[in-house]
Amino acid sequence: MVNKIFTWVKTHKLLTFNILIAVFLLSKIFAYLPRTFLGGSAVQYSEMDSYRGVTPLAGLSNSYPAARKAAPQPDVTDRKVVVESNFSLLVKNVTETVETIKQKTLQVAGYVVNTNISRSEYGENAVLTIRVPSEKVDEMSQYLRAISVKVVSENVDGRDVTDEYIDIERRLGDLEAQRARMMAILDKATTVREMLDVQNAIDQVQNQIDSYKGQLLYMDGTTKTSKLTIYISTDELALPYTPQKSWRPEVIFKQAVRSMLTTLQKIGTAGIWIAVYLPIVAVAWLVIKIIKRARGKKTEQ
Repeated sequence: MVNKIFTWVKTHKLLTFNILIAVFLLSKIFAYLPRTFLGGSAVQYSEMDSYRGVTPLAGLSNSYPAARKAAPQPDVTDRKVVVESNFSLLVKNVTETVETIKQKTLQVAGYVVNTNISRSEYGENAVLTIRVPSEKVDEMSQYLRAISVKVVSENVDGRDVTDEYIDIERRLGDLEAQRARMMAILDKATTVREMLDVQNAIDQVQNQIDSYKGQLLYMDGTTKTSKLTIYISTDELALPYTPQKSWRPEVIFKQAVRSMLTTLQKIGTAGIWIAVYLPIVAVAWLVIKIIKRARGKKTEQ
């Protein structure tokens, strides 16, 4: 019997291939038939299948898409604006100025983000980054102008994030509503597999909810406080600004002296190399001269 089957398959290869494909397709169709025909609640299973293996709200990432622009909200009166300011200050003493700015920052309920002080032959330089409450920005700006010899440059940059904030709130509301629906479906689950499938989908939605909540908290923090980056120096040219009359003879003199010292160092280095190799060169020259004299005597003989 088995031999006859093999013989028939060999003689009807194309037909056998078609039969196998038909069996495979029928098995797939039966696998996706509504479970109503197999018993059970049609509504319950259709809801389960809608969440099984499908990422909720496909197309939404866990972070707010940077390239996407939220729809404008012109009717919103309480705007959320991220303000960042830059100051370039010419002072007499960098270290003392940095300490006084830190003390003032604490007085206005702000905090220091970063401090960097460097000391070169041209003077002291510092970069100080602080955050103060938004309502204290004007007071802090006036204080910086008062303690400096000269405000070389001042820049205030504001960015309105109200539209993005409202859009994230809307997305967050949709996700929370979806999570509530899925929790109701979880209560209807009757098998362990159904419970695991729905719970996995709930976890994915919860991750997106947590991500959006984190972004809202970050926006709240950056709009309630303003960042001030303060460049401080005793040398005006060391600040991120170049005045119109930047020719300074004392600086050019220092550069010329440095260049001269570098040249002298190179000459001295070359002299040391020559002094080290000179005996070897002298010995080689004497050997060559002796050999030439010996050959000259042989030629005369």
